[in-house]
Amino acid sequence: MIRFWAGAAVAAALAAAGCGGGGGGGGSVPDGAEIAPVSSVAFVSVSTDFSSAQWKQVTKLARRFPGTPQLIAEFKKQTKGLDFEQDIKPALGPEVDLVWFDAANNGNDVVGLTKPDTTAKLEALLQKSRSKGESKAVTAQVGDWVAISDSQAKLDRFKTAAAGDKLAGDKDFKQAFEKLDSDASVRAWISGKFVQSELDRGLATSGAPPRLSHDLGDLHAISAAAKAEDEGASFELDGLLDPTPDPGTFSPSLPGDVPSGALLYLSTTRLDTQLRTVLRLVGKSLPKFNTQLSQVEGVLGLSLENDIYPLLKDESALAVYPGAGQIPRILFLQKVDDETKADSLLRRFSAIAQLSGSIKAETVQLGGESVQKLTFTGTPVTLYDGTAKGKVFVTNASNLAEQTIGGPADSLADDPLYRSARDAAGIPGKVAAFAFSDVENGLPYVLRLAQQSGTVVPPAAFANAKPLDAAVVYLVKDGDGLRISGFQTIK
Repeated sequence: MIRFWAGAAVAAALAAAGCGGGGGGGGSVPDGAEIAPVSSVAFVSVSTDFSSAQWKQVTKLARRFPGTPQLIAEFKKQTKGLDFEQDIKPALGPEVDLVWFDAANNGNDVVGLTKPDTTAKLEALLQKSRSKGESKAVTAQVGDWVAISDSQAKLDRFKTAAAGDKLAGDKDFKQAFEKLDSDASVRAWISGKFVQSELDRGLATSGAPPRLSHDLGDLHAISAAAKAEDEGASFELDGLLDPTPDPGTFSPSLPGDVPSGALLYLSTTRLDTQLRTVLRLVGKSLPKFNTQLSQVEGVLGLSLENDIYPLLKDESALAVYPGAGQIPRILFLQKVDDETKADSLLRRFSAIAQLSGSIKAETVQLGGESVQKLTFTGTPVTLYDGTAKGKVFVTNASNLAEQTIGGPADSLADDPLYRSARDAAGIPGKVAAFAFSDVENGLPYVLRLAQQSGTVVPPAAFANAKPLDAAVVYLVKDGDGLRISGFQTIK
């Protein structure tokens, strides 16, 4: 039953798109958290107030996709004719919550919560779904709320757990939800302690020491929200950590140095710090790793501390462009303080790579400058690397190398699509990382590559990709945690 119940709540957006209606959010903490036990590991709250402005935005966006009517028809078919207006809408309260009261049974220990105007309307929906063979729903009254699950045993366990302290009183839960927009269509939370323990358990099976992830701090909670906007959909993901991370931040400048037309652009700073962290954790997991790493440094005549880390301390970026075949064109840029030292290091890398016998290294002229060309024997892969205008570049396309050296005639920073997506997302002046995707052209490109590899891609996939314009995601420090915010423009 729980799959039907969850499906009814989520599919309501599609159904409402075909029937009219709207919706919105509640307070800082969902009312259902006053019922959920404090021991819960995950909580999802869906606004089902179909008369509010947020739902009008949801239905407005849904109508832009040509596949929405088909999805509504499929939902009706799967539910054997259940009608949104007559059956579902009257049975749901202004909020539908899903509560995972533990993580046992492959995540199936979950109940649905709602507070309908009259329980008779909800029971009528459940009885209709039972008669159509769609569910084996059982219900229980918990205060003013109705708890729904697919077995009486789960409801009994839930009621027993809910007799004690409630999730709404948990400090980490409240703090996590207070970071979210209360008007969002969907808000979610997951226990940080649960996530971290599962992560450590997985790492331990690979030989890592116990509680390895705690070397980075204690994760208290993860929360997320999604909201319909005039120009598209926004989302955020928050993590509460102790101690609070202090990532390096930067004001993005490299979009002005890469050519326009990128399908994907990723940027961050302080890769040296990130690399140090990764190697430190690997060293703790593999006892011989640090010794072996020192030996490799000695053989190559390179030092992470003196050669590699200084090269990676400033802004870096990766841009992906469509290619002629199945291999996209890729450009990596790294701002450096000492261009001469960086160029010398690149040439040392090329010389070392050639010793393998499977890579041919040579110096060629591109854009009036000498660059290294690395040809991988027996493969279609060729790399070009060099320095220009205070940057290291590595690319598999000679034209991208030439534009980097001479400066692009049209840069990503001047691309109207990039600028409009960036403005819609509201990127702040300084970020720890950010990404841009030209979804309008990138998703069809990926679908065509899938077709070329033999995957059957229905025409509807291309049609439903058309409304997706561009997406921007960025990472910032937010008080005592980290926040990932994003925006998908929909035309």
